[in-house]
Amino acid sequence: MDMRKLTHAMNSAQRTGNSSEPLSLTELPPSILDALVPGYSLISRYIHALTGIDISFFVSIGLILFAVIKGGQFLYSRGSRAFRYLFLSSVYIKQHDDLFDMTLDWMAKTQISTSKRRATAKTQRGPRAQNEFEATEANALSEDGFFDFQKWSARVPPRYEPYYGRHFMWHNRRLFIFHRSKRSKLDLGSGSGLGKVDEEDMIQIDCIGRTIEPIKELLAVAKVWSLNRLRGTTTIRHPLPKERQRFGGLWSKLSVRPSRPMQTVILDRAQKEMIVTDMNDYLHPASPQWYATRGLPYRRGYLFHGPPGTGKTSLSFALAGIFGLEIYVIGLQEPSLTEGDLMALFNSLPRRCVVLLEDVDAAEAAKSRKLEGQGEGPKGKGKGGKGNNKKKGEKAKQNGKANGDVNGEVNGDVKENGDGANKKGAKDEEFTLKDLAKELKALNKQKPKDEGNQASNQGQGNQGGQSANRSSGSGISLSGLLNAIDGVASHEGRVLIMTTNHPEQLDAALIRPGRVDRKIEFTYAMQEQIRELFVRMYSGVDPAEIMREIDEKVAMNGTANGHLDEKKELSNGNAEKSKKVVLEQLAEEFASHIPDATYTPAEIQNHLMRYKDEPRRAVEKVDDWIQEQTSEKERQQPQAAGDDDDDSSEE
Repeated sequence: MDMRKLTHAMNSAQRTGNSSEPLSLTELPPSILDALVPGYSLISRYIHALTGIDISFFVSIGLILFAVIKGGQFLYSRGSRAFRYLFLSSVYIKQHDDLFDMTLDWMAKTQISTSKRRATAKTQRGPRAQNEFEATEANALSEDGFFDFQKWSARVPPRYEPYYGRHFMWHNRRLFIFHRSKRSKLDLGSGSGLGKVDEEDMIQIDCIGRTIEPIKELLAVAKVWSLNRLRGTTTIRHPLPKERQRFGGLWSKLSVRPSRPMQTVILDRAQKEMIVTDMNDYLHPASPQWYATRGLPYRRGYLFHGPPGTGKTSLSFALAGIFGLEIYVIGLQEPSLTEGDLMALFNSLPRRCVVLLEDVDAAEAAKSRKLEGQGEGPKGKGKGGKGNNKKKGEKAKQNGKANGDVNGEVNGDVKENGDGANKKGAKDEEFTLKDLAKELKALNKQKPKDEGNQASNQGQGNQGGQSANRSSGSGISLSGLLNAIDGVASHEGRVLIMTTNHPEQLDAALIRPGRVDRKIEFTYAMQEQIRELFVRMYSGVDPAEIMREIDEKVAMNGTANGHLDEKKELSNGNAEKSKKVVLEQLAEEFASHIPDATYTPAEIQNHLMRYKDEPRRAVEKVDDWIQEQTSEKERQQPQAAGDDDDDSSEE
């Protein structure tokens, strides 16, 4: 629009118009319309010639309405901005924060607002679906009695959330404005020079007033409501991938599972009571002040060690469930994990949580430096040189071309190698310095390959300037691991649990007092633990099932034998009390067949799960199971012995 033409048209209209007749807004002069709509005169004359209708009236009305709408939008924008600045308080919540999901759930399920009219539906998967909908025989089993996942999943309702836009809600007689929107974010770590633009959700909550205290109270209610729904569950978190850490934080919620009761952990009762009491004393609200007044770092560490399948991880989950803590799992074997990443993960932990480092003996950074030292020594002195280079020494002795310690490489046994070389030298009169030079050259060519193969197992991992206690995969050294656990800048208030199958392989600095305060040993199942496992496995069995099982056994054998006493116990008095007595008798009989310290609780539990509703049958089949386990272990022993023989032959 040319303002100069518009001004000229208005001035000419005032000069040519009748001053005694006011200018009508619905009949603007053609000169003004020409200035507003280029070519209007030509178009209007053409339409008038064809239809005989003067469109000046309609065009004038349209222009006036357009000006009113634009002016209203401008005034509303400025007015709402001024009102928000003067009278509204706001709180913003990002998508990757836990409070985001809590607020959405609370809004969708408890508030009567416009969010009930506009919502977005999402398919529920994983533990969230299980929490919202419990499977029953009517909605999960097919006509043949088999579980039908499609039938079950069809009954799981979608999750409904407030849709994007503004929603109004009342809480404690106060009006709140809930606004969900998307905002763009630039990911500079995408690998390309310009990065990529992504979007994330944002929640904005407004209230009328000059303070955000009402919004704080609202969010506190939503958080308490959400956490009460999670009561009795344990949240497990894992580190986020590096490409998502820029905007999503460092940790992601992996799953939410029901808390494991402590009585389901098969462990010595005194040890369980000790660790629960110790952990409760550490987490007590008065403990931080007690530690601070004595100058002690407020940290607690536990080492769970023992054979696989003895319940180390189960105890960790049970402890987290008792005290309502979340579990943060860190895998030290992650190839892309660096010392900086590990430090950042520890520093981003909440005030109270359980940090779980599983199978720390598998991480090179946690292994004992004594074990690594046995494979070190460039000159081949000591025990380590003999162990690492025995294969080379044997090869050189067989060839008869090694003479003593060949440049520090063939150093398994200097005397033995020298004798072998001298004996062979007596036969080979033409053995000269030229032959020795060729042998040295061949060994130097073989050195990089041999060292590369032995670096991870024999302590030769300091090629290229890499530290001897550094993990070849993750780039984490022992000092970096110790700094993350209890360095000067390390986080306080968390509970550290490390599990291992081979505690003797861990470095003494890692498990010294102050870093590991309690060591819990998990052993193979003893008689008391076997009885406890049996009773727990069949505690939910209906007494009628035990009665029916006894009747079937009596009918099969033709005589009651010793089953009449059990049946009498179930028939008389309280059925539950009688069932407990019978189960204890069966547990005693079951445990008497299994030798102490021979099988793990996981192995015994696997046998009981085959007969999960038949405790008497589990007792009858225990001897067959023991024979099966013995045969399987005997088959595995020759294979393991063969592996040892191969290793010794290679050495």
